[in-house]
Amino acid sequence: MLSLNEKSYLEGYLANYPDNSILKNIYSFFVSFPNDDSDLEVIIGDILRSSLDEVIDMPRTNRFSLQELEKTEKTYIGTKVEIVFRDTFLLNKGKKLDLLVEGKEVDVKNTIGTNWTIPSEAVDEICVLLQTNDDKSSFCIGLIICRDRVLNQGRNRDGKRTISKSGKNEILWLVENGKLPKNFFLHMDEGLREEVLQPKGGATRLANLFRSFQNEIITRRLVECVARQKDYMKRIRGNGGARDILAPEELMILWGGNLEDKEKLKSLGFKGLTKEHFVCIKKS
Repeated sequence: MLSLNEKSYLEGYLANYPDNSILKNIYSFFVSFPNDDSDLEVIIGDILRSSLDEVIDMPRTNRFSLQELEKTEKTYIGTKVEIVFRDTFLLNKGKKLDLLVEGKEVDVKNTIGTNWTIPSEAVDEICVLLQTNDDKSSFCIGLIICRDRVLNQGRNRDGKRTISKSGKNEILWLVENGKLPKNFFLHMDEGLREEVLQPKGGATRLANLFRSFQNEIITRRLVECVARQKDYMKRIRGNGGARDILAPEELMILWGGNLEDKEKLKSLGFKGLTKEHFVCIKKS
């Protein structure tokens, strides 16, 4: 169900662009997808963070940033985002485009730059536009119909076009200024990075991570990267895990997959956390 703010925004958008009314059901599908235990901004942020992290592949490559990727790897980010996006929202692949949403063919376009490249097969079609900025830990997601009027006339060597400055006004935003989960390794100074990653034991590495980033959301993927062990979840728990190491320091690790922990996190202002999230706090 749409909130009053969402209804007002959608009505205002359609008043300005009545010929984009086909977007109404697509918009409603996405904003209504979260339930009481989730949040659209968190869901999209997790899709993008996990996609970026899997391509960067820090544990095996010792890389921390998108700038370190090969050109072909950067291209693959879009494919990875599309796959995770479709799986997360339980959507089928379209006959022509990436998704089938409310009976309509929809393409997914992700960029880590400042614009989106639109292939000829997506012209006059509905597109989900995602933009990620790993340096600023931000993202946006919106919908657009890629009509000729919203596209620049120039084409690249592959015949793809970009969205014009005026065309961007026609984006129907789902999340305009979203918070992308932080790329912790990118933003760590070198000394702290060594302190977190150098110890031999996975539990010790995780304790160093949680101690260093109290009151910040830590994803399961980051836990896996730091633990560097198949049974990485065991390295958080008691019986010698990070929780035991941090307990004498009056620090506790809360998990979004535990009902009691989740309620505590909600009371602290953390919204939409799931079993994919952890937060270290000081015992009160």
